[in-house]
Amino acid sequence: MTPTLKPVHTEADILPRWRDTPVAELLALHNLGAAARQYAHPQILIATCPEQHAPLRLPAGFALSLHTAAANLKRDPFKVSWAIGIGQASAIAIVGHTGCGMVRLRDQREEFVERMVAAAGWSRPAAEQHFDHWSDLFAVADPVAFAAAEAARLRARYPKIPVAALLYDAAGQTLLQIDA
Repeated sequence: MTPTLKPVHTEADILPRWRDTPVAELLALHNLGAAARQYAHPQILIATCPEQHAPLRLPAGFALSLHTAAANLKRDPFKVSWAIGIGQASAIAIVGHTGCGMVRLRDQREEFVERMVAAAGWSRPAAEQHFDHWSDLFAVADPVAFAAAEAARLRARYPKIPVAALLYDAAGQTLLQIDA
C-alpha cells in the first residue's frame, strides 16, 4: 500500500489513532498554534533530519529530539530506548522532510569525496571508502515511504508506544501525517 499524506488544518484532521496522544499534541502545537502547557517530562521523542532547516514550533520541555540523516534511527536503538525508559517519552514521531538530500545521496558521492579531501584533510581513498561504507545505511529513495517504514519498524520494537510517520513540508512549514 502506498502511503498517503494527510494535512492537518483543524483538530478534526488529526487521524483517530493519534488523538489523545502526544502525536496529536505535536500536530496541534506545530500546525494549529495550540497553546502550550507545562510539562513535567518530555512527551514525545522526535526524530528529524539535521538538514531540516526550519525548526518545529514546540514549547520547552515538550519533546526530546534526535537529529539523524533522513530521521533514520537504525543506528540509535539505545537512544530511543533511553528516551522511553529514562526520558519518559510516551510516543515517537519520525519526521521526514521535503527536499531531503538523502534522496539523492548516491549522486553526491564525488562532491562528498572532494569536500572531505579539501575541507577535512582526508585522503581521497579514505573519503571514498567512508562514503561507500556509510551511504547505503542513510540513503532513501523517498522520504515518505522511508518515514512510514521506519515508524512501522519502531512500532514492532516498542508495541505499546505510538509511533507516527510525519513529513515536514518545507514550502508550507507544516507537518503532514503519513497514512500507510
